[in-house]
Amino acid sequence: MAHEIATERDITPHEALLGLVRTASARAAWTDTIIAQRMHEHVAAGGDPLKPPEGVQSWLKQSREERKLAATTAKQAVDAGVMVALERRIDLEGELVAHVLGGVLDRLDLSQDQRMKALGTAQQLLLEAAGTAAA
Repeated sequence: MAHEIATERDITPHEALLGLVRTASARAAWTDTIIAQRMHEHVAAGGDPLKPPEGVQSWLKQSREERKLAATTAKQAVDAGVMVALERRIDLEGELVAHVLGGVLDRLDLSQDQRMKALGTAQQLLLEAAGTAAA
């Protein structure tokens, strides 16, 4: 759902999830306002404050549902944020490895042939390490 909203509004999925959290939270607050108003009217008319009138039950259920939805969507947003941070960290680690490897090869003053062989070996070792880590 967040991906569809993100595409439609040209925003990131993370921003779409945060928008969904805000919407669900606003709906929960709105239903709570209705509940408070109905309970105030009920008590003002002499009703028992511990026994909500019939019409309030559906609003209480709706409030619970909206709060559950907000919590679930908030968790998805947090998880998405964690994934974005993890992806960024992996990108930074890759950039670091490339920078260090390039610096080492520069300092060794290798010929073009030796440099290509060293880069090929590094690439092969990184692919093997990635395969081992995935297993």
